[in-house]
Amino acid sequence: MKLAILALEGCMQSAVAGIADILTLGNHVMQLRGGKARFSWQTLSLDGKAARAGGGKLLAVDGAISKRTAFDAIIVPGSLVDHLTAERLQPQYDRAGAWLRQQHASGRLIGAFCSGVLLLANAGLLDGRRATITWWLQSELRRRHPRIDLASDAVITQADRLVCAAGPMSWVDLLLRLIELVEGPEVAKVCADYAVIDTAQRTQAIFMPLGYMLAQDPLLIKADMLVRRTGKTPITVRGLAQALGLSERTLNRRFRELTHEPPQAFITRRRVEHARTLLETTAQPIKAIARATGYEDESSFRKAFRKLTLTSPQAYRAQRSMRAA
Repeated sequence: MKLAILALEGCMQSAVAGIADILTLGNHVMQLRGGKARFSWQTLSLDGKAARAGGGKLLAVDGAISKRTAFDAIIVPGSLVDHLTAERLQPQYDRAGAWLRQQHASGRLIGAFCSGVLLLANAGLLDGRRATITWWLQSELRRRHPRIDLASDAVITQADRLVCAAGPMSWVDLLLRLIELVEGPEVAKVCADYAVIDTAQRTQAIFMPLGYMLAQDPLLIKADMLVRRTGKTPITVRGLAQALGLSERTLNRRFRELTHEPPQAFITRRRVEHARTLLETTAQPIKAIARATGYEDESSFRKAFRKLTLTSPQAYRAQRSMRAA
């Protein structure tokens, strides 16, 4: 696997160093097991000069981006810059986006995490595709790029050779997914095991502070949290109204004002969205996913899923698997 790490001004130095460390460890483990080193990588900047990382230190690079350079995958780290600096750096982001579009069109895997996902979005690579980003940048991504199919709960997504990971430390998940796609699941598992990395499936929902969620839209965000955190116990409109301290009549009126739909439609959409994430990121059986999203009856789950997505859960999973290839 040949990997390129795109180092732009303000990028997270920990990710660049950490990726190199895990790949070095992976090569060492492969050799100990009697095989050959599988990984090579380069850190690239736009002009081949050292890049100033988010902490202010200069980050040495191996060269400049080039149309002729061949890689299996490219990682775009998140950045640590304020809005004024981001505006100053926009010409660099535009140039990087143009290069990434060319690389993706040439068949490369492209991965980004945290604010690096915004660079892919600004380059037009995520329009009409499933993607995720850290919870505190989701509102900005929705506002600037409404055509993206945002998986708000997911820690990682993949579609059409584009892999997105959520938070500042999600480069670990991103790297392991890219290794899995290029080298296979066994090599990815070996790297994770020797680096003592927890690869259990998880959701961003557990990391979203209640204060942040309520500040966005008090009624809808709290309702969203209640539906999402009920787990296997299905929540009813009556239960949601009681939890929100409203009568069912008031709840129905408020939801129609805010969403132009009744509360039951909101609950159903939230359950199906959670199911989509589980279908994309886990190998759980359909029956288990139905229960995990609040459906005791699998047939009811299938009916609701098909109504909102126009496809069955099995077909949806198969389509996402093909798009990820």
